[in-house]
Amino acid sequence: MQYSVRKWLLGQAWFTSKLLPALPRWVRWELRRLYFLPSDLVERVRRRGGDRGEPLPPMSMIFTGSVDDFAESGRFLVKHLVDLECLGPDSKVLDVGSGMGRLAVALLAYRGRQGSYEGLEIVSSGVKWCTENITPRYPGCRFTLADVYNKEYNPTGKLAASQYRFPYEDDRFDLVVLASVFTHMLPEDMRNYVAEITRVLKKGGRCLATYDMLDPESVRRMQAGESERRYTRIGPHWVVDTKVPELAVAYEEAFIRDLFAQHGHSCRIHHGKWSGRKQSPDDPLRFKQDFLIATKE
Repeated sequence: MQYSVRKWLLGQAWFTSKLLPALPRWVRWELRRLYFLPSDLVERVRRRGGDRGEPLPPMSMIFTGSVDDFAESGRFLVKHLVDLECLGPDSKVLDVGSGMGRLAVALLAYRGRQGSYEGLEIVSSGVKWCTENITPRYPGCRFTLADVYNKEYNPTGKLAASQYRFPYEDDRFDLVVLASVFTHMLPEDMRNYVAEITRVLKKGGRCLATYDMLDPESVRRMQAGESERRYTRIGPHWVVDTKVPELAVAYEEAFIRDLFAQHGHSCRIHHGKWSGRKQSPDDPLRFKQDFLIATKE
């Protein structure tokens, strides 16, 4: 029941685009934490004295992505990375916006200790939890704090995302993943991140990034009230809340294609269902957000 109500609310534009933005940041984050505390207590009792299983964070600490099915959504992402020929057993992976280790945990289930994994995250609590709970068991998984300013996720950050340099050498990674990262970044910041992604990717390497993308169909559906969020146009980017724009950001599809092309990438785009697009039950790519696969030429 709890999961059904939350899932329904997150699918309502009046909730995601009006009520939530109207609440102060600290209220949003505290309500999220309190909502999941009972589930955390139940899980703690269930695991007490037994096998710890895979390292899963408390629900009340998860600050991005699906909370109710943390492990399953991670496995879902890995499966599609494999199916889309972006990921192999030996791939060197950079996870930008690694959060609470969703992709890291799923990768371990898929390939064990093969390959390598680096997580880069701006929320210090996520880096701390992953470093304490994942890295000791799997030393090949490393997590790094990027103290980058973001009005919603790291309002005390000391570094500008538009100037930040990823702490990795050139041509290092086979795959860079950004799940629900560019949905919280402004254009100048994203431009720099795309340049950094290009720098650290090997030739032929791939980037998978999720977006809420705007093309004529998604704009039409949004204006008809069919989408899960309602955005206001600012430029090539649209936002839910002009006071805290990083709360949710959408980008015009043409702008995204041009940006990656300028950095020497070929692109494929798959549309998700956030805008109300109808997807076949047989469609293997049932993502909520739209996603882009960019290949460094």
